[in-house]
Amino acid sequence: MTHTDPRISRADLAAIIAALAVSVGALVTDPDVVAGRQGPGIALAAIAAVLFVVAGRFGLATVAAIGVLNVVTLAWTSSPVALHPLLAVALFRLVRRSDDRSAIWFGSFVAIAVTGFGAQLGDEQFWFEWATDAAVLLLPIAVAEALRSNQRRRSDAVERQVAERLQAERLLISYDLHDIVSHSLSAITVQSGIAVHVFERDPAAAYSALVEINQVGRRSLDELRSFLGLLRSEELVPRRPAPAATTTLSDVVAAAGHSKRTNIVEDGHYPADAAESTVVTVHRIVHECLVNVARHAGDVHTIVRLRHADSGVHLTVSNDAPATAHVAARGTGLGLAAIRERAELLGGTLHAETTCDGGFTVRAFVPYQLPGRNA
Repeated sequence: MTHTDPRISRADLAAIIAALAVSVGALVTDPDVVAGRQGPGIALAAIAAVLFVVAGRFGLATVAAIGVLNVVTLAWTSSPVALHPLLAVALFRLVRRSDDRSAIWFGSFVAIAVTGFGAQLGDEQFWFEWATDAAVLLLPIAVAEALRSNQRRRSDAVERQVAERLQAERLLISYDLHDIVSHSLSAITVQSGIAVHVFERDPAAAYSALVEINQVGRRSLDELRSFLGLLRSEELVPRRPAPAATTTLSDVVAAAGHSKRTNIVEDGHYPADAAESTVVTVHRIVHECLVNVARHAGDVHTIVRLRHADSGVHLTVSNDAPATAHVAARGTGLGLAAIRERAELLGGTLHAETTCDGGFTVRAFVPYQLPGRNA
């Protein structure tokens, strides 16, 4: 079954008007047209144009109807042009807007059949005139199919790129999961060993170790649920190195290749019970921001500010405007979306804006604890 877009675009309308003008011009000026039959021929051309616009949703039926009107015009007026221009536009639109290859076969059949009838009515040698006219009407079908195939290839390439980026980001998230699980299991192993060792002679110390095991386990489960929710998401995010929670901000800045012109200002520190994913997310945001600065502004002065509050960390990354003209590399626009999603996943926020002096600022808030976590 063939599906066509019923909407008539401005380009379609312009093509219809141009084709109608060519047909009317030929009917009026061509000496081969039977005298006194120009008016009915023009009326048939107008009917075909109106049919094209009004019945655009019926692709196959519209093409067939215009083909019939073309044959009638050829027989009535003896015009060698008749409604060929309108039929060519109809064939092009049918194939270009269709998602079914049967449209190519149907359009080709109409083109060959119409030109066959026309060649029988003409004065030229039948086979020569048929081949010439058929080639003229088959050309728009070939062009439309080439454009459609090219668009399909580009769409497939974009889909593959998107799938690769999604897979890469999920792989990075799996690294984060590995860090969380390995860190938590190490802590649980150490604390359980302490509990076993001091259970009989120091019950209080054993109890404290068991409490710590319970807290570490609950915190790890919360973070695992959070990351697994992101793994199930279909949102698209680009590939970026995922810094571990043990990485320092200076290491993150150095990894982004922007350490010479970047100042780090940190007010306060993370509390002992801060979620590990909070630190990873802050590092990810800083890394993405510095990569964007290098890409879009070049080697400019940048300030990374961290202010630790009671409930979370406030992060600001701001850079100056480039001193000279800088050709920004093209980006996908997914980087900011990725870090915004990361922040919102943990119950935080992220905003980005251009400053009045031409620089750029990213402000984020990431809570220390995951949303919905029980105390």
